Amino acid sequence: MRVGYCILKEIDRGIFIPQANDYGLKEREFENFIFYLERNGYLERVLSVNDYFSINAARLTQKGIELLEQNKDNEESYPERKHLKSWVQIEKDLYSNDATD
Repeated sequence: MRVGYCILKEIDRGIFIPQANDYGLKEREFENFIFYLERNGYLERVLSVNDYFSINAARLTQKGIELLEQNKDNEESYPERKHLKSWVQIEKDLYSNDATD
């Protein structure tokens, strides 16, 4: 769940707004992931109007904060923004079923 961890961490830090290309995701995949985090109680205040969504005002819920705490062992290897894609790719490769686009 490195992608989820990254998104929550960056929203919590507030240094930059996460975007799909930070993680090597397509826009629709990223959008679905954001809504997944919101539906499951990790994020709140995600703006959604028709085909537009924004996480500019989003913030973590208590459950989101707890998820960061439970996964703080990721801190040791957590990269700068320019290396996030390769960092999350490790988990994709590990759990992939070798499916292609």
